[in-house]
Amino acid sequence: MRECRVKDYFESSGGKKCQVIILEDVSASLGSNRVLEGITFSLDEGTFLGVIGPNGAGKTTLLRVILGLVKPDRGMVRVMGMSPVELKHELHHIGYVPQQVLFDPLFPVSVYDVVMMGRTCCIGTFRFPRKADRTAVLESIRAVGLSGLEKRPIGQLSGGQQKRVFLARALCLETRILLLDEPTSGLDIEGQENFLELLSDLKKELSLSVVFVSHDVNVLARYADEIVCINRTMHLHGRPLEVLGSDRLKEAYRCEFDFLAGVGGEARPGEETRE
Repeated sequence: MRECRVKDYFESSGGKKCQVIILEDVSASLGSNRVLEGITFSLDEGTFLGVIGPNGAGKTTLLRVILGLVKPDRGMVRVMGMSPVELKHELHHIGYVPQQVLFDPLFPVSVYDVVMMGRTCCIGTFRFPRKADRTAVLESIRAVGLSGLEKRPIGQLSGGQQKRVFLARALCLETRILLLDEPTSGLDIEGQENFLELLSDLKKELSLSVVFVSHDVNVLARYADEIVCINRTMHLHGRPLEVLGSDRLKEAYRCEFDFLAGVGGEARPGEETRE
């Protein structure tokens, strides 16, 4: 019965979009340092949410709160209708791509093996992958455009291809929600756009809800449905053009936004500017 709680939550909506993430007045600390203060927002099913803010703003902590890795000091967190703690073994419906994945590029681990690591919670301890696990891994590799490279050592891939491998690892878990913490760091503009284009396509193909933390506001604004700007507290939440055109953005960063010049008039690919 417990295995069906996430499925039941989506089916109970009667075909309407669910709120897959809800935060109400959430505050959180790391040690004695208050990192988040009074964060309130919700994420509808199938929405691509960009999270922006300066260094040390609490963006990574926000993702860790959603995952249940950081317990809030105050407030309510609901993920697919439950608290992160209640999700327990159903946390595999949340895919997570961390800010940095450290590995020895000389270690002979293949693309297939790395993605299979994402199935660990489904396989169980000291058990061999089943046909369903192998199928899920191959499908995830196909989805990110790396078919034919399954046996290639990950250390021999380009930086952009490696990012796709870790995305595939996060996708092979019956994923409903995908959390990404600056996954395009280290890529050039073209590489960032290619990754976000792929992610946008996967969101539609797999009916994903996406939370994407990034420093590159210009690129992110072209693909996100909504943007949240935080700097300990939440300063803005709205459509990209609304957020980037707000004077409160400078207040959040406490600096000048020369890199935002011209963004306000640029809509996402295939989308007209919304007034």
